[in-house]
Amino acid sequence: MANKKPILSEEIELSEIVLKKTNQAFEMIKQEDIVCMKKTHTSRGKMFKTQAAVIVGVCILAISSISAVAAIHHYWGRGMNGNIQASDEQQQVLTEKNIAKVYSEEPDSPSLAVTNNGVTIEPDTVIVDERFVYMAFRISGYSVADRMEPGFEMVNVYQGDNPEDESAWVNMSGTMYDGIIPDENGVLVYEDGTSIESYEDGSIISHYTDDNGNMEYIIQASVVDRNDSFLGKTIHVEFKNLGTISKGALITAVDGDWNFEINLSDVSSTQNIKVGQKVEGTGFMLEDINISPISIKVNYSVSAAPVEKEDDLGIPEVKGVVLKDGTRIPYLINPGRLGYTDSDKSNAYQIAGFARVVDVDEMAALIVMTSYENEKVKTLEIPISK
Repeated sequence: MANKKPILSEEIELSEIVLKKTNQAFEMIKQEDIVCMKKTHTSRGKMFKTQAAVIVGVCILAISSISAVAAIHHYWGRGMNGNIQASDEQQQVLTEKNIAKVYSEEPDSPSLAVTNNGVTIEPDTVIVDERFVYMAFRISGYSVADRMEPGFEMVNVYQGDNPEDESAWVNMSGTMYDGIIPDENGVLVYEDGTSIESYEDGSIISHYTDDNGNMEYIIQASVVDRNDSFLGKTIHVEFKNLGTISKGALITAVDGDWNFEINLSDVSSTQNIKVGQKVEGTGFMLEDINISPISIKVNYSVSAAPVEKEDDLGIPEVKGVVLKDGTRIPYLINPGRLGYTDSDKSNAYQIAGFARVVDVDEMAALIVMTSYENEKVKTLEIPISK
């Protein structure tokens, strides 16, 4: 994956091209009243200076149009692509629809950066739907040596204004992005697709910093109440004390607090799709799904709940999808949560985020792993239609 490209420098370069082309065309007009334009064959044709002026206008229009396109090209950054992978087209679509927000493109972006003891942290990219929010924060002014793992003493995420209120709680996981992602088969590779290297002792070589020496902290948070929604809410993110992690404890290198207030988009990207398919070999009926490009909620009706054993509830789990062109994405789902909605276990649900963005309109089937009598039995494909 490419590192973050400064849009401004691209605009300056294109502007120079526009200027050069324009000057050349006007110079051509000034030289003589009639100019000759060479064609692809041996004959020559005449063009009056008014036509040449039209060429100037076309030239300016065409090149400045390229400049406009380049100016609105959205780039999520390496951390967000490590959090949830997306094609360039998907990045453009979700950002244009205000499902994703790239903060470096925002005019007030510098005001959101917080600097403490020489270390600056700022939001880079945020993606949200009703159930999940993915966030990437860029860290500059601090780096670690090889074989060292950077981290914070504390990272706190909550919604609303009172972190002690139960309604403010979220389910959250976060880590420093190390340049390692799962490929389409679930195998861990570097972000450019190459195999993971290791030191002589077998420990993995991580790439916490980019070419500019910056690091990124990535967060995935989900609602606690399955019926809650993040849309239009305010999320607070608090970082405390930065350093390296050794044997599970932080060795502080930089004391400080970096606190952020993130206003989330209120744009919904979810679709409700009726499925109505029995999950073969179980007492579960997959009734419907509520799905967005970044997460899914699955609703089951239950005729016979399996016997629970420790943490295994026996509820089927959607693990991936099959696209209309036959492409299978079997390792789509990040660990989510399963549960029953009522005490008599007549209804169940699954809520999970994705490891990569999906085009819901291109989905043909769900890949479901079943568990019955506490034994994993098979993986099924359950067709869906929209």
